[in-house]
Amino acid sequence: MSEEVVVTVGDEWVDHIGTVAERLRQAGMRVERVLELVGVITGSLDAELFDAASTVPGVVSVERTGTMWIPPGETGE
Repeated sequence: MSEEVVVTVGDEWVDHIGTVAERLRQAGMRVERVLELVGVITGSLDAELFDAASTVPGVVSVERTGTMWIPPGETGE
């Protein structure tokens, strides 16, 4: 099953973020956005490919995105 992910690119790789994005595609990620100014790549990735994506040179982290739900009465108001 494919999951939405956010990939953080190391500072020394930001100038080569296009190369990192291409290597992530080769590792099986469907790249949706490459945010050069902040060093972030978003997209989707099958869960079994997380390890391969995290070993791509320049990748600092691969994190699942998700929706946070706070039940009523838990907001501190």
